[in-house]
Amino acid sequence: MKSSRLFQVIFLSGFITAGCGGSTSSNPTVEPTSGALLPWKVGNRWTYRVTDDGEVSEKETTVGELEPVGGTGPNRDVLANKVVTRKGTADKTVSWQAVSGSRLVRYREQSFRANTDTVETEDSWAPAKLHVDEAPEHAAVGASWLESYEETELETGEQPSTETVREQWTVIADDETVTVPAGTLRALVLRKSGTSKTKTYWFVRGIGKVKETGGQTEELVSYELVP
Repeated sequence: MKSSRLFQVIFLSGFITAGCGGSTSSNPTVEPTSGALLPWKVGNRWTYRVTDDGEVSEKETTVGELEPVGGTGPNRDVLANKVVTRKGTADKTVSWQAVSGSRLVRYREQSFRANTDTVETEDSWAPAKLHVDEAPEHAAVGASWLESYEETELETGEQPSTETVREQWTVIADDETVTVPAGTLRALVLRKSGTSKTKTYWFVRGIGKVKETGGQTEELVSYELVP
């Protein structure tokens, strides 16, 4: 399997030749692609540059095999992909996510103490928390819809707490130019606001999330997609 950096170079160079007359720009423009807003296959991996309060680190997210969600929530027997995210050298989270119809949803997530395999916090959602919705009516500029779910948080040694979360999703643009370390791309822009922080996401079809702002900034550096 190709390394993420090599895959990026090959993918981008193909678009440079086809769409930019063989340009060798160090930050090429990638034309819009077809495919899912977030390609979801076992082995797919995305690497991001994360800027948080002036500190820069690297984050890598990898889609793993299907397995039961587990935990104690109502979705514990649902099959979902185990997704591992590592940030820097110390931080790790594991989440269980799956495609459900046009939606990619998140059922459960564990955060670990730095440099250990000890769970620090665990969150679960019922119904599942939306990651991204592929439905055409939720990809049109101006589309807006409300997501509501119960979020249960459990910190080690504490009693679980549950609250109702409501989040408003809005499609801001469907062909916006965005520049990240992986290149200059044309993206669908989504904004999520509500109980938690307001976040903005840039998705490129056939590639996935290329940028996120709100709390911290994530920018795509490289990616590896299974054929």
